[in-house]
Amino acid sequence: MNFEFHPDRIFSFERKPSPVPGDLRIGWRLPLTLLMLHNSRGKRASLAKLNLLNDALRSEKSREKLSKIIRGETALIEWRMRVEPAFGRNVDLLTAGQLADWRVSNGKAAIFLTDEGKEVAKKLEDDDDSFVVEKAFLREFSGQITEGFVTQILLAIRAPS
Repeated sequence: MNFEFHPDRIFSFERKPSPVPGDLRIGWRLPLTLLMLHNSRGKRASLAKLNLLNDALRSEKSREKLSKIIRGETALIEWRMRVEPAFGRNVDLLTAGQLADWRVSNGKAAIFLTDEGKEVAKKLEDDDDSFVVEKAFLREFSGQITEGFVTQILLAIRAPS
């Protein structure tokens, strides 16, 4: 390919938008976090639990791995806990928007849904067309993903092999 330089020609460059994966979009992440809290006992959860759920709900592979751990088909140590900075910003946005707030629960910091957050989460839960796969996972497994279960996973991860 030959390129000839012509000083009299004008070139312009435009930045094209690049696709953003769904899990990095606020429009996906905020409502999903509301659903995670809505499906948690007392409409509250520790940051560790939310990080675990966030990671599990990102892909089919992650959901399947966590479901196998819950069913006892895979060892707890197999879970790789990831802490994602974008998720922390998501929690900040929820609290800034007064959909969630922090409080101490059982001696640990926990995030809980405010009354407004409960209303929005209920609407999301009742919408049959949004987050179908994620809501099905939460409905099936949220009762088993307790704070105690999260603690067991954290302890298993830290335990020497």
